[in-house]
Amino acid sequence: MSKKHKKSKQISTCEDVLFSTYQTRMKNQPDAVYGALDDCAALIKSFFLSFFGILSRQFNSINFALQGKIDSYRSNLDRYIKENQERIEKTRKTIEKLSKKEIESDQRQKHDYKIHQKKRRLTRLEKRLEQLEFDKSTGRVRVCFGSRKLFNAQFDLKANGYENIEQWKSDWQKARSNQFILVGSKDETAGNQLCVAKTQKDGTLTLRVRMPDALVPKHGKYVEIQGVKFEYGQDVIEAALNDNEARRVLKSLKSSETKCYGQAITYRFLRDDKGWRVFVSTARPEVPIKTLKHIGTIGIDLNANHVALVETDRFGNIIDTETIQLNTYGKSKGQTESIIGEVVKAIVERAEKTLKPIVIEDLDFSHKKSVLKENSSKRHARMLSSFIYSKFRAFLESRASKYGVRIYKVNPAFTSVIGRVKFARRYGLTVHHAAALVIARRLCRFSERAPSSCRDEVVIPNNKGGHVTFSLPVRNRGKHVWSGN
Repeated sequence: MSKKHKKSKQISTCEDVLFSTYQTRMKNQPDAVYGALDDCAALIKSFFLSFFGILSRQFNSINFALQGKIDSYRSNLDRYIKENQERIEKTRKTIEKLSKKEIESDQRQKHDYKIHQKKRRLTRLEKRLEQLEFDKSTGRVRVCFGSRKLFNAQFDLKANGYENIEQWKSDWQKARSNQFILVGSKDETAGNQLCVAKTQKDGTLTLRVRMPDALVPKHGKYVEIQGVKFEYGQDVIEAALNDNEARRVLKSLKSSETKCYGQAITYRFLRDDKGWRVFVSTARPEVPIKTLKHIGTIGIDLNANHVALVETDRFGNIIDTETIQLNTYGKSKGQTESIIGEVVKAIVERAEKTLKPIVIEDLDFSHKKSVLKENSSKRHARMLSSFIYSKFRAFLESRASKYGVRIYKVNPAFTSVIGRVKFARRYGLTVHHAAALVIARRLCRFSERAPSSCRDEVVIPNNKGGHVTFSLPVRNRGKHVWSGN
């Protein structure tokens, strides 16, 4: 029996995070183990199983990885085309604007050079758009194993630190065979017949990797990797292994409950500058939702360098506010993820403690970032380039699902304007906390009508000592300017 649920256009939940991936570095292994992984990576990324003597399951893993890259390119093709069209349109407008601008004679050469560079950029964008549209019409897929950056390095060896083409070729071949994936299935031993994990008494895991037939004479049929331990997710992996063991026992007893047990576990081995790492992906046990929106909510307003948090009661009144610093400008990828992780941890802990759901805006910055280079404000461009909304939301959704905290996404329309006009002065809030309050209240559909003092027009402070005035339409004098009702 199925049930149909109507979803609000303004509100959506985040409950589709079902799988998790955990990683760890394999340290202090014998050289033979590292050598076996090197050979396995080089072989599995090669051509055909019949020629190289690999198992059909290993070939399926190759196909799985390749098909993932193909599907990724095709699924993003429309977005690539749209972004390039937006960049082209914005660049043309910039060139037109610069061409009409009156310039002093001593600045003419610099100005003409700027226009020239914009035209070069326009030509590159148009050529790129032509390629993308051709790919879409013909079904062509562009995939480069080893990275396009390293591939292009062969055309300027000295600038990229290479003395000769042989040195580049060695790095190129190594980069093209730096990983392999072993896809699992719930029907197989321990969730994956190519890599069987066993829990040891000391709490670590031992991975038994099945070598391709072509490598058996060199490394043997199996290579054991001992002492593998995950800082995060070890309990989830062990739970999946226990589930698979229960399936094995029930299957031997020919029980009808066999099909209710078992989880696929997929392993990906990756070599980087520090050695080998292993990534394990499996289904995460479903955690029951603890939060209740009828007792209040936690509104989040994400800004360029901080997060404004507001907690409300069941009537939409403020209980508490908090500002959490989140400055990621100029930080590396690892530093950025570490900072986001700490912020997300604090937010989810509050939600778990108060049993209140988290409410965020359903934002999309793809359009703004697609025309980032043409933005006239350098300060705004820097802020937008370091803005990490998508990554922040992914981290928040992942951690919230682990702890039974529900996240709602609401329509972001006019949250800052409403907060500035209606709540900032009334409660003595910053504009960001006022926006967070609007976000929190919007989930419960509390009133957003303009204050009674705003009869014919709405006055909005502009943070510059002045204000902006919006006149309400005659037909809408009983409603505020942002109302859709």
